[in-house]
Amino acid sequence: MSTLRAAASLPRMRIVVAPDSFGGTLSAREAAEAIAAGWRRGVPGADVAIVPLADGGTGFAEVLHTALGGTVHELTVTGPLGDPVTGSWLQVGDTAYLECASACGLHHVPREDRVPGVARTATTHGVGELLAAARDAGVTTAVVGLGGSATTDGGAGLLAALGAVPVDDDGLPLPPGGAALSVSTAPPSWAG
Repeated sequence: MSTLRAAASLPRMRIVVAPDSFGGTLSAREAAEAIAAGWRRGVPGADVAIVPLADGGTGFAEVLHTALGGTVHELTVTGPLGDPVTGSWLQVGDTAYLECASACGLHHVPREDRVPGVARTATTHGVGELLAAARDAGVTTAVVGLGGSATTDGGAGLLAALGAVPVDDDGLPLPPGGAALSVSTAPPSWAG
């Protein structure tokens, strides 16, 4: 007897499909739907629940939007290499959920640019722009999902977008990217 035929003869089954995204191919929801379709074909009548998950990276805001509702806000922000990208954040009441990857995720970096020299210049500035937009919308709490980032600046770009100025030991502003942090022992100072 085949495995599928044996499974079909079992009492009604409850299957919970709870995947994360399949990096660069399927969102968590798309992966869950594909897996669930396979279960439904193989075990007709099974109770299949779809519960997409996210680890804080790509898909974080989408999964939370599915679970919590709310309003998705999209805006053009600075991508990891300085180019404009579309970033998004989710507002649920007075809480903002920001997906770091939407602004500075690895998917914004062409494969040929995924090299150490380029990585050292990548910035989180766009994440700060998302946070500033959420602040300007009146939220009082922000939750930032920190997965899938293509950056190495330790959040210095995020702070710069909010008005902090990362400086070197002589007080001169640092250029974007993680490489610049290696020449500074000074904490960021607030502009203005």
